[in-house]
Order: sequence, then structure tokens, then C-alpha cells
Amino acid sequence: MSARRRAGDLAWTASTADMVATSCGTAVAAVCALGLFQIERLLAGVWSVAAVLTAGCVCAMLARTFARLAAVIPSGASLLAYLSRGFGRRAGVAIAVPYLLLTLFLVGAEATVVGLVVARLAPVPAPVASLVFLVGTWLLCRAGIQVGYRVQALATWALLVGLGALSLQPIAAAAWRGDLAARLLPPAPPAVDFVAGVGLAIFLFMGFELITTQIEVSSSAVVGKALRVSVAVLTAFYALVSIGFSCMAVAPRELTSGFVPQLALAEQAGGAGALALVALLTVLASFTSFNGALLSLSRFAYALAAQGTLPRRLARVEPRSLVPRGAMSALLAIAVGATALVAFGDLLMPSLLAAAVAASLLYGGALLARQRPPFAEEDRRAGARHVGIALALVLAGLGAGVVIDAGPARVTLLVLLAAAYGVAALGCLRVPQSARAVPLSLARPAPTHGD
Repeated sequence: MSARRRAGDLAWTASTADMVATSCGTAVAAVCALGLFQIERLLAGVWSVAAVLTAGCVCAMLARTFARLAAVIPSGASLLAYLSRGFGRRAGVAIAVPYLLLTLFLVGAEATVVGLVVARLAPVPAPVASLVFLVGTWLLCRAGIQVGYRVQALATWALLVGLGALSLQPIAAAAWRGDLAARLLPPAPPAVDFVAGVGLAIFLFMGFELITTQIEVSSSAVVGKALRVSVAVLTAFYALVSIGFSCMAVAPRELTSGFVPQLALAEQAGGAGALALVALLTVLASFTSFNGALLSLSRFAYALAAQGTLPRRLARVEPRSLVPRGAMSALLAIAVGATALVAFGDLLMPSLLAAAVAASLLYGGALLARQRPPFAEEDRRAGARHVGIALALVLAGLGAGVVIDAGPARVTLLVLLAAAYGVAALGCLRVPQSARAVPLSLARPAPTHGD
């Protein structure tokens, strides 16, 4: 029975356009500018674009992989369900939970960037602006799934068009100055820097696959198509913004806790209007990322709670809004804590790098799971299987490259990774190896009693 048919009694189902907007919006975050800036520092010019295109090719293959995984196991538990079926439940927890924890940590980075941008333009303390952003997005998401999707779509397309248009200004200015070729054709970087750049570029796509948690309000066919389209859109968008950074007239400053690359791009355009536009786009980017994460991870938490892995009180879906409000409240609490750690612990860049490493490892795990029952077709060619295994190893190498090239942030990065994987290891102790994640239908919410 298809996911759409199981969800047939829902009042509303998501279209391909809804899913594409959610996928792109979750991936495109304000902190992605920090990632692109870091790639620019490593590579510059066409080499940074090459890193983005390479990452896009990798993610195109990942999109096909996640489409297959979601078609075989259409579960709200998504990533954990796929990895658990491929390797066993404990291995699934060990690989998926750190990625999801660091995704929430990125929400803290997002809120921190919003606070810094608002504080730059208005007499509002950055922590207050960050908190208002988190609570405001949470309240909007609680209003209902249809409201969340519609606002997500409007914000995502406004963000992509606005920031893409803004990136054209430094490109045109460089062409006018006559140094466009010099900006785009720097000397070839060291191989290790290019590897680290590709690893960071894969981070830019992080979260695009989380729409697989929302398969109960759509269908496996729609999710699969949306994954492929989203990767194409994201690749083109990031390549354009990367060129914009390369063509900035003044070399960006060193990355510090108070530096926001988006504002540097606005300063190149000049005028208060450009700063206001970038502030709006930054808030939109953070909103689409957090809103998409709430829509997706709340369903993930709901699925785990319904299976008994998380407290049963989180396994409640409010009938009218069709959102698991308890799970959303728990995610908000974690996001507020993560924001405090990022803002006051100066963890902005380390959190990005840690997320990039976790994403590389999880994506590699998904590729390996694709080669195993029940995901591998009986007539699957050995060549395709070998390519998938090789790419999984490459992704692991990219994650290692990010750690090696982390510079001053390496120690903090390793501490964050140790904490995330340590929490996952403790979680493994509570999970029987034989336990399996099963498909869950939001058309049949978990009982609201017996907690």
C-alpha cells in the first residue's frame, strides 16, 4: 500500500513543489554562508565552484539512494529506520543519532547568526533576537502542517531568488573592473584543501534528505522526485553564491565569532538598503532551515516515541494541525540550549565542521545500507554495488579531510564529535540489537493515554 493511500484520510497532502521547497529550505541556512566562505578561503574561484559541483554530483547519487531507501521503508523514523534495517538497530543509532544531534546544534548556530545580524542593524541584544527567532518559528510551525509548508515554500523561493540576485552584483562589478578572470582563475590549491572543500560543500546540502521523514503526508514517488530536483536547485544556487564570494572587491576578513559573510557581501553592494535586504534574507534562511527541521525532526521524534525509544508522551499528533506538538516543544528546548552553547562558547565554526563530518559519515552509511537487503534488488549489478561502496569510503575520507584541515577549530570540533557519538553510544545500550524500526502512519496517531 502506498504512503499516499495510507495517508488518504488526511485533509491535506504535500505536493512535489512543497517537498522541494522544504528540502531546499532545510538545506539552505544562514550558516551556509559561513561554509561557502570557508570553502572560498581554502580554494577560491573556479576551484570553489568545482568543489560545489563535485558535492552536487555526490548528493545526486545520494538522492537516488535515499529515494530507494524511502520506497522500501516508508517510515517517519527515516534515517534510523534505513540504517537499522541495513546494519541492526544499535548500528543505526550509532550512525544516525549524532547526525541528528548536530543538526539541532546547527539550529543553535542559525539562531546565533540571526542574533548577530539583527544586533548589527537594530538596538536589540543578540541573545534576545536569537530567542525571539526560535520561539517565533516554533509557534508558526505549531499552527499546523499546511501552514508550515506554505510559509516554507514562500520563504524558500524568496531566499533563493534574493540571495542569488545579490550574488550577481559582485560578479558584474568584477567584470566592470576587468579582473573577473583573475578572480575566477587562481592557482590550483593543494589536494588536501580541495578534499576538505568538497567535504564542506557536502555540508551545504545537509538536511535535504530529511523530507524522507515526511513521507506519510506525501508518497515515495513524490519524495524521490523532490530529492533529485532539490539537489539540482541547490547545486546551481551554491555555485552562483560561491562565484559571488570570489568576486568581492575587498578580501573578506578572517572568520571570527562576530563575522557574518552575508553582511560582507552586502557591504560590497553598498547602501543601507543592501544591508536591510541581507538581514531579511538571513532571517529567511534561518527560518526555512529551522522550520524545515521542526517539520522533519518532530516526525522523527514522534516515530521513535511511538516505538518506545523516546518517552511515549512525544508520540502524540494533534488531530487538527497534524503536528506532534510535544515533540516540537522538546526540539525547541534543545535548540535554545544549543544556541546558548554556540553563542557563549564561541562554537560557531566548530559546530559547522562537526556537522559536516557527521553528514559525511551518515551519507556513507546510507550508501552502504543501499547495497544490503532489503534495499538491494536481486538483479542489481555488481558494478553499481562497487560504485556505492567506493563512494561511501570517499565520503568517510572527506570527513577525515575536514578534521585534518580544521586548523584552530580542530580541538573543539573533536570535542563536539566525541560528545555527539558518546550520547549515541549510551543510547545504544538501551536498544536491543534485534529491534527493528517499522513504518508508521500519521493517519493513525499514537494513543494519547497510557503515558
